[in-house]
Order: sequence, then C-alpha cells, then structure tokens
Amino acid sequence: MPARRLTQMLALAVSAVAACALATTAGASTRAEAPGPRCGGTLWRLMTLSDPQRRSVVLQGAPASIADIAKLEAPARSLQARATPFQRHVWRLRTVIDRYRIASNGEIVLILFSIDSAQYMNAYLPNPHCLGPKARDRTGLIAAREQLTEHCPPPTPAWQLLGITVDLAGVGFWNPSRVTRGALANGAELRPVTNFKIINGCGIG
Repeated sequence: MPARRLTQMLALAVSAVAACALATTAGASTRAEAPGPRCGGTLWRLMTLSDPQRRSVVLQGAPASIADIAKLEAPARSLQARATPFQRHVWRLRTVIDRYRIASNGEIVLILFSIDSAQYMNAYLPNPHCLGPKARDRTGLIAAREQLTEHCPPPTPAWQLLGITVDLAGVGFWNPSRVTRGALANGAELRPVTNFKIINGCGIG
C-alpha cells in the first residue's frame, strides 16, 4: 500500500476516534445537566410562580412554623389555581434542613425539620432552567438556590444528610402526592422557595 494512502487512512481513523470521544463527552455533559424529565406538568406554573395568579401572591413573608402549617386543612381536590390563602402567601420560618437531594426535574428537594414539634415538611428550590420570563421574582428564586449550592456540597439524586439551620421562605403549595419522604399529612409544602439564608452550617456560623 502506498505510503500516502496509508497516511490518509490513519488520519481518517484518528478523526473517527476523536469524533466518538467528543460525542461521548457531550452525551455525558448532557446527562449531567439533565438527570431526567424537565419542566412541565399540570402544576408546573404554580411550582415556579409563573401561573396567571402569580401577582396575587404576597411576597412579604408571614412568620410561620411547621406546626402551624401542619394544622391547615387541605383542599378537597388538587388545585391548579390559587384558591386558598395558603397558596397566596409567602411563609417564613427558621428551621433545620435535615436532608436534601436533586429531583429528576432539576428541583432541589429539602426536608425541613422542626426541633420544637418534631415534624418534617418539604420545600423546593426550583430549577433555574425552568424559570421562564413570566416567573415572578425570578432573580430571588435563583439567589435562594445559589445560597445553598455555593456553600454546601452539590446535591445528588440520593438523599444526603445536611443538618443546617436556615431562615427560609416560600410560597404555599398543596401537593396532591403525600408519599414523598418528609411530606406533611395534609400535603402542604413551600414551593417555590423564595428566600434562603444559612444561619449555621456548611461553613457558616
């Protein structure tokens, strides 16, 4: 085989290997950024404060506790509109984050724990890539998530213990599913979290 022909064939083989490696790297990067199904669902706009009634939500946080929220009566059926006072307010509480993980839709799921009442409750930091132009207080929602991700270990799909004390606020949300780890019996959650400040833990305090 002529030397020139052999050189051409070797060059093509190297290019093919490089292309395959690049495709593999790109695929791994995509998988890292997209752990599962992304934005959508019947309640997604409520979950990201981008629903038609988002302007009706009072963003100034009202003091609350997990025990207070646990006493609320859940609506008779799943609501796609803000039909209850709980859904039209931001609720602020000082609490402990027991553990956390990243969900398949990119939300960071927080299990809150009240030392006073020994109760658990769920709260959610939304996926920034799912906050469209209609999302209210978009910069605040992103800043709340960054307060956690910049100080604490990256969340993984598996639950991780955390044990930090935070001042946290979020919009009231009724989850029709109450089988999530840490869920209150009435399905009440804070979703999305609008404010987040670490008081103690992950290198602070």
